[in-house]
Amino acid sequence: MEKDGLKNYMEDPSVGLGLKYIQTRASGLARYFLERGVQLLCSWLPGPVGLVIRALVYKPFLRRGSDMGFMESNVDLFYMDSILLHKGVYIDRYCRIHASEAEIVLGDNNRVMKGAYICSYVSNARKGEGITTGSGCWIGINAHLQSGQGGLTIGNNVLIGPNTVISTGNHDYEKTDLPAIEQEFYGKPIQIGDNVWIGGNAVVLGGVNIGEHSVIAAGAVVTSDVAPYTVVGGVPARKIRDIQRA
Repeated sequence: MEKDGLKNYMEDPSVGLGLKYIQTRASGLARYFLERGVQLLCSWLPGPVGLVIRALVYKPFLRRGSDMGFMESNVDLFYMDSILLHKGVYIDRYCRIHASEAEIVLGDNNRVMKGAYICSYVSNARKGEGITTGSGCWIGINAHLQSGQGGLTIGNNVLIGPNTVISTGNHDYEKTDLPAIEQEFYGKPIQIGDNVWIGGNAVVLGGVNIGEHSVIAAGAVVTSDVAPYTVVGGVPARKIRDIQRA
């Protein structure tokens, strides 16, 4: 995608609305119909039978090297060839995994709970600046993880609470001579260390590093780096106390 403003992206006259719709969901026309077709046939199947069928049928459509992900019914996958699932990944009902040329990689034994939204699609996504999680991560109910620019990297054994938003993206609101829809979208990287616990309804913004064994209190808004072995909370988040090291 060209690095144009949101307005140009939405009103691009070079392609029709139908083609633009397909470009937001798959890497090509043939891939779109293949991916949507296989999901139409299999995504609704309930119970253990559905889990096994989807694990077997979806694997060839995922990025090369993927293992068989176990997905409950009514999971939406876009840009399947940019989604890599490692061993033991489980995705609950009504989740959406929306990749792009910026890939989404879920580590061993990740758990993605009901209604979570993991998205690396933006109009100016950059390869290599998607979302990568380590092993043993828990992504809570209705959590939202987003990066198509900057890159979101999550370590091992990270717990992400329900309704949490972790987003690398922002808009250049300083250009006040432009309408909001024409201001440039950009992303800043987020790094989350091992064994971090992020409480429900927290927000983590782009350009932040969260150190290992830290805790983000429920409802906190993280706008600056968090040191390892600390508890932070509030809006904006500030240090509450240290965590004693074992």
